[in-house]
Amino acid sequence: MFTRRLLLSSFEEIPACSSVRAPDACVVFTGANGSFGAPISAFAGSTAPPLRERAAALVSPGLRDALFGLAPLLPSVAEFGSYSKDFLGLIWPERFAAAQKLERGVRKPGCDFDAAFGFPCDAEESAREDKRFGEPAR
Repeated sequence: MFTRRLLLSSFEEIPACSSVRAPDACVVFTGANGSFGAPISAFAGSTAPPLRERAAALVSPGLRDALFGLAPLLPSVAEFGSYSKDFLGLIWPERFAAAQKLERGVRKPGCDFDAAFGFPCDAEESAREDKRFGEPAR
């Protein structure tokens, strides 16, 4: 488990955010090895390296390795775009700073799609698709 909670206001009562002063935001990281909060502005400039190390230490080695393995994929998946720069990129900017490179998918007929996963259509399914879309299923 690894979470990031970004609090823009009304965070004075949260112990991890007690040192943060508005208009700064408080970011709270929680992982297998504990949690801590800091001003988000502290992740810029000379104060960033020790905070990044502290946040990285919250993550188990197995989860860290899994996240690093996903890093090349994240920019091309819209659902994960928000995790790159403003969460994982705060801690590991060298791994998670790539800009999103979304490409529009190509819609395939159902039989082609299924066949790509090793489940080709049978003759009846192919005939039904031909009738529906007016093209022979491959």
